Amino acid sequence: MNPFFFGSSAERLLGVHHPPRGREPRETAVLLCYPLGQEYMRAHRAFRQLGMLLARRGFHVLRFDWFGTGDSAGSTEEGSLERWLGNVATAIEELRDTAGTARVSLVGLRLGAALAALAVRGRDDVDDLVLWDPVVEGALYLEQLRKAQQAHAGVDPGALDALPQGRSAGILGFPMTGDLCRQLAGIDLTCLAPGPLRRVLTVAAEERDEYGRLASHLASGPAPAELRCVPSPGSWAEVDDFGSALIPQQIVQAIVAFLDEEPRR
Repeated sequence: MNPFFFGSSAERLLGVHHPPRGREPRETAVLLCYPLGQEYMRAHRAFRQLGMLLARRGFHVLRFDWFGTGDSAGSTEEGSLERWLGNVATAIEELRDTAGTARVSLVGLRLGAALAALAVRGRDDVDDLVLWDPVVEGALYLEQLRKAQQAHAGVDPGALDALPQGRSAGILGFPMTGDLCRQLAGIDLTCLAPGPLRRVLTVAAEERDEYGRLASHLASGPAPAELRCVPSPGSWAEVDDFGSALIPQQIVQAIVAFLDEEPRR
């Protein structure tokens, strides 16, 4: 693993590059898009393993921290949908330059999946799109966050997208501004036309109505789209008795196997 900073000096992003190990490099590199907030913390271990497994299959892999998160520049309050979509574009170009490949595949988890799906619109250099437990509807996602914060702290923050401009609410230890919440509320992947992709995979540990609606929408598009329910005894959103996040091995292996079908040079 090679950590480094990329992007502009004003919006420096932390990236971790996993170079191919022990196999001929693949024609397509893989960009991993983290979720946000508490979900980022819980998913870090699973993403690290996913990156290493894909590198062993011959892929160049890049995972990165969004602007205003982790070790990237900026404060959390400066995050916005437009800025994070720009981060995906910057990361794709950085990965293509690093790997020397013309095309990439994207894997995103939760809000990272939604950002990946939105970012590929109009691009012709993305092959596969993997949506892992994706945020399909932003309004539902915000409601889930509201309920989680109420259960965690016993305080109901109210409708997040109704926060006054310039105000923020602490959600599971991470601030979210009213402006960002209103931007997220407008996300609806069932209205998305993702562009000229090769394949789309939606993968989740359990069946949900929102995933079914997304799968039906994607199946009507030009790219072959598949929904896989992969039950796993581990969940990236849970921790073990020692406080470490669990790794859903079956889902991780399913994603690796899906991308591993990419032909080699």
